[in-house]
Amino acid sequence: MELELIEKGEGSLLIKVRGEDHTLCNLLRKTLHSDKHVVTASYVIEHPLVEPPKLYVKTKKGKTPERALMDAAGQVAGQLKELQKQLQRELKK
Repeated sequence: MELELIEKGEGSLLIKVRGEDHTLCNLLRKTLHSDKHVVTASYVIEHPLVEPPKLYVKTKKGKTPERALMDAAGQVAGQLKELQKQLQRELKK
């Protein structure tokens, strides 16, 4: 995965997420929507064979979009770690 900053405004961020698709972008979008400081979070894949996804985050005062995205990534990582633990327990049976 490679991130490329496209546009950074006051309270907004637009980045390209190279090497990823709907799976990660939708998970981040959904997690961002649970943050009370996030006004909107969306992504677009204009053409999956040509362009990487573009992820857009807009926040209210009190949290930068960068911080909101970092927090969402941390939550996703935590959820995946918990899934891994549960899988290990179940597969030992």
